[in-house]
Amino acid sequence: MADYDLPAVFTYINQITSQKIHYVGHSQGTIQMNIALSKRNSVIESLIDKYFAFGPVAYVKNAKSHVLSLLDHNAVMEWFHLRGIHEFMPGFGWFTTDVGIVFCSTFAKVCGDIMTQIMDGDASVDNYERYDVLVGHDPAGTSVMNMEHWKQAYDHGTFQAYDYGSTRENNAHYGTPYPPIWNLSNIRVNMRLFAGVSDLLADITDVNYLWSSLQPEYKTFMKVYNAGHCTFMWGIDVYPWMNDVFSMLAE
Repeated sequence: MADYDLPAVFTYINQITSQKIHYVGHSQGTIQMNIALSKRNSVIESLIDKYFAFGPVAYVKNAKSHVLSLLDHNAVMEWFHLRGIHEFMPGFGWFTTDVGIVFCSTFAKVCGDIMTQIMDGDASVDNYERYDVLVGHDPAGTSVMNMEHWKQAYDHGTFQAYDYGSTRENNAHYGTPYPPIWNLSNIRVNMRLFAGVSDLLADITDVNYLWSSLQPEYKTFMKVYNAGHCTFMWGIDVYPWMNDVFSMLAE
């Protein structure tokens, strides 16, 4: 995603608009950009204007996410492999049915509480009234390999490439017996981090460690808001951080 998807998207947008690009990433969207910038991707560096990172992730050693806690049990990943299943947590089909949508519109808190088992949620800051819409789109599934990578970061507290599990495989992919570490001090783009005080995935301790890993001249903005991980997407009141974004876009 960092090596191919982001540069392709940036190139396409630039070809159509002839403009540089403002990038707003959330969660894994920030991982992708942090990898690309740490690896000094020339396409990204030349075409990016401003980068806004919500629920920013590089390290997840202190995460308290329910999903990462589940993945910490090796049997979960083994279960997928033994059955030849490569997709992790595809969309919950029942939620997207007419019955599911009506149910979630009537019992929003129940659907919200179910969703909080996947990610953090807080009825005091998240817009539970819209869960009938949200559950039609999230969760949408990802690859088992991607979740193994999250587990690796959670278990080892590192920001590094995917470990293929053997020196032979790692050598084939990276030319080294171990997956390379991504060095955040290589980043040469101004960093704007938006963290949530109750974020269970992008824990504030890990966000502070990310911040401390950056070169001082690129530490442009970091602020902690009354938000959980997904409040940035579906909070009741998004003005505190969006007003900050709009102000910086106008600079």
